[in-house]
This record gives sequence, C-alpha cells and structure tokens, in this order.
Amino acid sequence: MTTFFSVIVALSAIAIICAVVAQESNQVGLGTLDGSSPSSEWGSNRGTSRKDMLKRITVVSSVVFFISIILLIAFTK
Repeated sequence: MTTFFSVIVALSAIAIICAVVAQESNQVGLGTLDGSSPSSEWGSNRGTSRKDMLKRITVVSSVVFFISIILLIAFTK
C-alpha cells in the first residue's frame, strides 16, 4: 500500500511542477514603462482557457498530493 501512495505522491508532484512552470506570470513587468495599459482580458476567460485549465490542474494535483502524503504517513506507522 505504501508503494501505491508513493507513486501517487510522485506523479502528483510532477504534475504540480509542470503546471506551475507552464503558467504565465500575472505581472506586467517593464511593459508599463511606456505608459500603455495591458490588454483587457474581460470576457476572454470563460473557464476553458489554457490559464484556467492550468489553475485547475494545479489545485487538483495539490489536493491529491496533500491527501496522499497524509495517507502515506498513516499507513507507514
């Protein structure tokens, strides 16, 4: 049983790392120095965008990681 949860922990950790690395930054950075405002994203994010999917993957992977770590600790004692 510990091997199963160890594999789940490893897979969810890899999923978290990949999802976080693939996400874009919310900061505008040096683009604001020229005085232009960033493009408006109002109405463009309807729940199926790449940004929203990466957020969902991050949240689900984090929950799976957390629960599997707790169960792994419980089964090893």
